[in-house]
Amino acid sequence: MNKHASWLLAMALTVAPIAVQAAPPAGDYVVGFNTDSTGPLAAAGQSFTRGAELATAEITAAGTIAPGARLVLDIKEAAGDAARSIQNMHQFLADRRVIAASCCILSPIVNSLKPVVAGKMPLVVYGATAPGLPSLPWVYSTTALPGPKDTETAATVARTLKPKTVTYFVSADNDAFKARMAAAEAAVKATGAATAAVISVLGTDTDFTAPATQAMGTNPDVIMVYTTQSPAVGIIAALRARGFKGVIVGNDALAPAAMWAKIGAPLVGVPFPLSFSPDVNQSPEARAFVAAYKAKYNTPPDLYSAQGYEAMWLIAQALHSMDGQPTREGLAAALAKQTAIEHNVYGGQAMKDGQAEVTGLTIVNWTAEGTLAAWKAP
Repeated sequence: MNKHASWLLAMALTVAPIAVQAAPPAGDYVVGFNTDSTGPLAAAGQSFTRGAELATAEITAAGTIAPGARLVLDIKEAAGDAARSIQNMHQFLADRRVIAASCCILSPIVNSLKPVVAGKMPLVVYGATAPGLPSLPWVYSTTALPGPKDTETAATVARTLKPKTVTYFVSADNDAFKARMAAAEAAVKATGAATAAVISVLGTDTDFTAPATQAMGTNPDVIMVYTTQSPAVGIIAALRARGFKGVIVGNDALAPAAMWAKIGAPLVGVPFPLSFSPDVNQSPEARAFVAAYKAKYNTPPDLYSAQGYEAMWLIAQALHSMDGQPTREGLAAALAKQTAIEHNVYGGQAMKDGQAEVTGLTIVNWTAEGTLAAWKAP
C-alpha cells in the first residue's frame, strides 16, 4: 500500500461519522380527540373538530412529521359532559396506538382530566381558557388566554366612550368568565366608570327577558357581557328587543359565523376582542387556511376552527422533532421544548411554559353585511 492510500485509510478509521437525525418512521400517529359537537356547546365543538380535521389532512399530505407518516384523529363525543370526557380519556389511554390526546371547551373538564393523563399521555387543550391549565410536561394549551384581551377591550371602550356607569352580565357557573369579568370591571373602574350592577346567569339559561329588563332598569351607559355563547347572544338579542340603544361589549364567544346566523342584526356594532377572523387575519398562512376550510366545509372558519387547527400543528411539530419511534413520554418531552408554533394563522404564536400566546389587540364587531370589521366608536 502506498503512502497516499495508507493516509486515506487512517483518516477513514479516525474521523467520527456525521450524525444524522433519525426521523419518526412511516405509519399512523393517532391523536385521541375529545369533541363536544353535540349538546349546548355544539356550535363551537363542530368548529374545533373541523379545524383539527383539516390540519391532520394537511399534515399527512405534506409529510410534515416524516415521509409516510400520517396523523390520524380518533374522535369521541363528550357533549360537554365531564364523566363522558373522563371515560373517553381512559379509552384513549388503553389504546396504545394513541400517542396523544386533545380536548376540551370547558376548563373544569380539563382540570378533571389532568390527573387522568399525568405521567401517562400528553394532552393538548384546544378550547378551554382558564389560566394555569398547562402542566408540563403533560398538559399544553394552544388557546391564547382571552382574559387579558377582555380587560384591554373593556378599558379601551371605557376610555373611548367615557361612560359614567356600566352594568355587567356574567356566567355564574363558569369560574373563568367570573375571573374575566372581575378583571374587566377593575380596569373599567380605573377609568372612572362606576358599576351599576352585576347580573348573573347560567350557561343552561334560555330565557333572558327578566335579566335584560333588570339590566335596563339600572340605566347604564354601557353593558358588558362575560358569558358563554348561548347566554351571550340571548342577552344581546333580549336587550335590543327591549329597546336598549347603548353600547354592548361582548367577548370572543360572539365571533363564530354560527352566532351571526343565530341572531344577526342585534350583534351589529357590538365590540369584542378576537385573535382570528377570516375577514381580519391576512397572513399567507391565514389566507391558505381560510381557502382550504371553505373548500372542505363550504363555510368560513372561525376562531375555534383556528384553535383546533393549531392544536394538531403543535403535536405534528413536536413529533417531527423526535428521533426514531415516538413514545408518549418522548412526545411529552418534545412538546415541552416547543417555544412557538411555526405554522400558525395568527401572524405569530409563541408557546411559554406550555401556554400559547398571541400578541397584539384586535377589537372587531359584526357589520350589517354579516362580516367582521375593526371596531370604530359610534
